[in-house]
This record gives sequence, C-alpha cells and structure tokens, in this order.
Amino acid sequence: MKFIIFLAGVGVGYVFGSKSGRQAYERIKRQVNGFTQSAPVQQVAGDVKDLAGKAASELGDRVSDVVDKASDKLDDITGKAAKPSSGTATS
Repeated sequence: MKFIIFLAGVGVGYVFGSKSGRQAYERIKRQVNGFTQSAPVQQVAGDVKDLAGKAASELGDRVSDVVDKASDKLDDITGKAAKPSSGTATS
C-alpha cells in the first residue's frame, strides 16, 4: 500500500514538475473534456438525471404515504379524531 502511494506521489510530481509532464497533463485533460462533452455521454448523463428525478419523486410519494398511514395508526391508538380533509374549506 505504501508503495502505491509512493508511485502516485511520483506520478503527481512528474505531471506538475516537468514541462513534458505538464504537456501530458494538458493532453489528458483535453481528452477527458472531449469525452465528457461528447453527445453520447451527454445523452446518458441526461437520461440518468431524469431517472434520478423520477426515482426521487416516487420515493417522496412513498414516504408521504407511509407517514400518513403511521399518523392515522397513531391517531387510532391514541384515540384522537382523524384530521379533516384539506380539500374542504370552511369560513
């Protein structure tokens, strides 16, 4: 493990310490940026973002349902009356 850390340190020192290392770093940076900005990668990133949003929404709905059921159960246990529905407004 110490050897791997040592090699990583040598690599970082090379990249930041020498002109050819800096050029290699810049080349790698351009390649990574080109890859991450490519259309297929951007499409996958958008799909993942949409999927995560849908999953978060569904999870929120499920949590809300569980909380409502738990609240109703607690009201039953404690003998409190159920809360009035929020759909009706009285003045």
